[in-house]
Amino acid sequence: MTVLASDSSQKPIVEARSSDKVMYYYKNPKEPVPNPCHVLGTQGASSGTNTAQLGSTPTKQFNIKDTGSKNQQRVVNVVMTKGDGFKTDVARDLYMVWQNGWTMPLWRVDWNTLRKNASGKWVVDAEYAQVKISALPETEALNTAIAQNVTFEVTGETRRYDDNGNPFTLSAEDFDEGMFTAVAKYYNFTKPGQIGAGENGDLVSTATDDSKAGDASGTVPMDQKFTAGSDAASSH
Repeated sequence: MTVLASDSSQKPIVEARSSDKVMYYYKNPKEPVPNPCHVLGTQGASSGTNTAQLGSTPTKQFNIKDTGSKNQQRVVNVVMTKGDGFKTDVARDLYMVWQNGWTMPLWRVDWNTLRKNASGKWVVDAEYAQVKISALPETEALNTAIAQNVTFEVTGETRRYDDNGNPFTLSAEDFDEGMFTAVAKYYNFTKPGQIGAGENGDLVSTATDDSKAGDASGTVPMDQKFTAGSDAASSH
């Protein structure tokens, strides 16, 4: 549900959270510290598990149960794309992490939660994990894209909320340029003089980020404010 918490007169709107807006981002563990995170290929079906070891003590009347150590997995169906549209080589990075047994930073971002915080800054809820790749299957079925259905094994425990139950967040500077305002943007608006065959004959584009590139004079602002009218007779 969408609620404006700052105004108690607002009523909730019944709206489901879209699973398509939950996406995963990563960093190659060999990248420099200041680098932002990158979208993990193009996400297909994904899921995660949060389990804990269960102990059960039987009595004559019932079982007394308690939970122990936790185990978490994050599963992402990574669909590979050509070109540099996602800023990095996802297939290479995942293979190197698997081959060398590296620990990789992984972020689960829920774009359903995009909002302005108390300081007026756009933020989105995110979960952070450090993960290992135990199995790296590669799907090369006929008439389909190459995909890798990767199960990321969380080492330790993920961090989604602080000790007070407040969600951790990311903002625009934590993502590759243009990736904060466009969840799944394959390409930018391109003029005829910015796209064509490159030196090797492949389609290339020199278009830049189009997040704010439209003509503001061509329409009305989406966030403009209006003044309500009245039933008083007009003199005109």
